[in-house]
Amino acid sequence: MKLRLHVHHAFTGGWVADIDDDLDRQPDDPFWCVDQWPTLQEALAAGCARLTELAAHPNPTRVSATLALAA
Repeated sequence: MKLRLHVHHAFTGGWVADIDDDLDRQPDDPFWCVDQWPTLQEALAAGCARLTELAAHPNPTRVSATLALAA
C-alpha cells in the first residue's frame, strides 16, 4: 500500500493534513486527518510524523475503524 500526505489550506483558515492511500484519493475515510493547524510547517511536521508511524504497521486502520472501536 502506498500512503500519501495531503496538506491544504482550510476555508476557515489554518491548514488541513490528511493521509490516504493512492487508490482512494477521496478524503471520505482517511487513515489520519487533522484540521486547523495554525501553520503549514506544523501541518507538514505532524503529517510526516504520523505517516512514519503508519508505515511501521502492515495494516493501518482508517479513521472510521478507529472511531468504531472507540464507541
